[in-house]
Amino acid sequence: MSTPEELLSRAEKKGQPTTGFLKWFSGDQSYKYEEASDLCIQAANIYKLQKNLKLAGDSFVKAAVFQLKAGNEDDAGNIYIDSYKSYKSSGDSLLAIESLKEAVDLFTKRGQFRRSANFKFELGEMYETDLNDYPNAIGEYELAGEWYEQDQAVALANKSWLKCADLMALSGDYIKASDKYSKLISNSIGNKMSQWSLKDYYLKKAICQLAATDSVAAARTLNEAMNEDPNFNGSRECQLLGDIIEAYNERDSEKLSSVAFEYDKFSKLDKWKTTMLLKVKENISEDEDDLL
Repeated sequence: MSTPEELLSRAEKKGQPTTGFLKWFSGDQSYKYEEASDLCIQAANIYKLQKNLKLAGDSFVKAAVFQLKAGNEDDAGNIYIDSYKSYKSSGDSLLAIESLKEAVDLFTKRGQFRRSANFKFELGEMYETDLNDYPNAIGEYELAGEWYEQDQAVALANKSWLKCADLMALSGDYIKASDKYSKLISNSIGNKMSQWSLKDYYLKKAICQLAATDSVAAARTLNEAMNEDPNFNGSRECQLLGDIIEAYNERDSEKLSSVAFEYDKFSKLDKWKTTMLLKVKENISEDEDDLL
């Protein structure tokens, strides 16, 4: 049985373009590149068996490049997915992202936008969780949302928009985040599948507006929620939002802390809300200091 190194060496020789006098007799050389690609895939699979996933990923990339030389873009895209999976399993997020982007570029050229949207969402997750790179994560989630929306996949588009909005807010881009929550609200009103998420979208939108020091806009959002969503009235989210707007207008940071503490007793505040309410509290504290 050949070693992966031997297979890659054979692939390299097989994939050398014919030049000079022999080129006139060789005709179409795509079969040579396809054979070279197959040898690289064999090497990659042996590396996978050996649990050497980084070298498996490298070998899949070589296989994809040979398929591109043969003019087989679909096959190349699928092989880039294999390299992405190998790199991701090896813990090399940067190389995984690079391979996945190559695959997405090929799939979009072929009009495979729904499939590409799925992978764009995965790219967003990798940027967000593996690299803590919010700007790039937002960009990937945003494109995923647009492509899902074009394909009438509203639930998946909303999932992408929500990721966008949450990261925009955590990055300090409160107005853009608020606009994204507005889009989520618009997509969800009258939609039985997502109507139960409305309360959270209204709450997050208003918290972003308070983080942007616009309590008037936050109060308007509260009124909209009460008028547009029958499930919002009398809910814990409604009570919380009314109380934090009141605390903000009174410039009472202690009251805001107390309100959040009471809410957390019965409905656990998630990390996003805790972080954003701390920002609102900072705004109040800064105003308190200015008054001294």
